[in-house]
Order: sequence, then structure tokens, then C-alpha cells
Amino acid sequence: MIYLYAAYAATWTIHITYLAWVLLRYRRLRREIYELRKAVR
Repeated sequence: MIYLYAAYAATWTIHITYLAWVLLRYRRLRREIYELRKAVR
């Protein structure tokens, strides 16, 4: 049963890490879009 808890914890850790990585990429992309729009105007 301990392996089940370890697998559950590992799965959530992977999901949370992936979500944080996606959010960081999204913020960086929004910033680049803003800078490009500002440069075009």
C-alpha cells in the first residue's frame, strides 16, 4: 500500500511541476507578444 501512496505523490508532483512550467512559458510568451506589439506601433 505504501507504493500506491508513493506513486500518487509522484504523479501529483509531476503534474504540478508541468503546470508550473506551462504557466512560466505562457507568461514569457505574453511578454514577448506585448513587446512585439509595442515595437510595431
